[in-house]
Amino acid sequence: MAQVHPAGEYTVAQRRQIIPKRFREWFWGYFFIFPSFVMFLIFSLYPMYDSVRLSFERLSLRGRDWVGLDNYRYLIHNDYFQQSMLNTLMYAVWIVPIGVFLSLTLALLIYRLPTFFQVFYKSAFYLPVVTSGVVLSFVWLYLYDPAFGLLNYLLGLVGIGPRLWLSDLDTSMISLVIMFHATHWGGSIILLTASMGGIPKDLYEAARLDGASFIKQSTSITIPLLKPAIAYVAITGSIASLQIFTEILLMTRGGPDGHTSNMVFSIYEQGFINFNFGRASAVAVMLLLITIVVAVTQFRLLRSNVEY
Repeated sequence: MAQVHPAGEYTVAQRRQIIPKRFREWFWGYFFIFPSFVMFLIFSLYPMYDSVRLSFERLSLRGRDWVGLDNYRYLIHNDYFQQSMLNTLMYAVWIVPIGVFLSLTLALLIYRLPTFFQVFYKSAFYLPVVTSGVVLSFVWLYLYDPAFGLLNYLLGLVGIGPRLWLSDLDTSMISLVIMFHATHWGGSIILLTASMGGIPKDLYEAARLDGASFIKQSTSITIPLLKPAIAYVAITGSIASLQIFTEILLMTRGGPDGHTSNMVFSIYEQGFINFNFGRASAVAVMLLLITIVVAVTQFRLLRSNVEY
């Protein structure tokens, strides 16, 4: 029989025997993450739940009225929203494949440089990532300005007339895509170069002994072993391309004629211009579903069990 302390309490060693070992191992971990978990419930999980519920309601000064699928029906049959949804997918098509190719190509070139130049170029490409999107938008507004912008000035030097970069149906979306490529891939470049550092050097030495060129080494060794990192870059790039907002708001406001609008900008218009928060929530739910489908599809196509 267990001996009891004279005061009627178990000793520390006896209490440890009574309390399950697994509980003792988990307790402090859950204890320290509990505050963050509560904040997640209050500021992330509950707002997501309330947004989904609000997408089936109409919010007014009198309260919330249940309207079922009316918000979704309105959006699906609205021409402007259909254009915004198509533009959202077009942004992803124009951004993700080109962005992954650019990030991988630049990472391959930078990794071959001496350490000093690696640090310089990685810092240069990463600087726009940590710069405010508002600041970048105003800088590119100057570059695209039809009267005194730098791009039209350079075109004038070769005898080409000025272009209305952000007001022309043919160039407005491409102009935003170019800005995205110029400012958003620094983190991906750093990730890929860091991943290259984990590839065993003897693989490259064996390839060089066999006479493999730089391109052959890249396609046969580097890219296959970087597949997990490339998958991460593609998935995060897709999510970012589906959620472009600051550039659209400050540079085009969805114009011309809705040609640069996307689903995130539609959330802003429905919620904070039209004050129809039910429809805005419906757009948010639809965007969430599209993002999940795209991310899961990319993960299944690009997942790899590479080990080295």
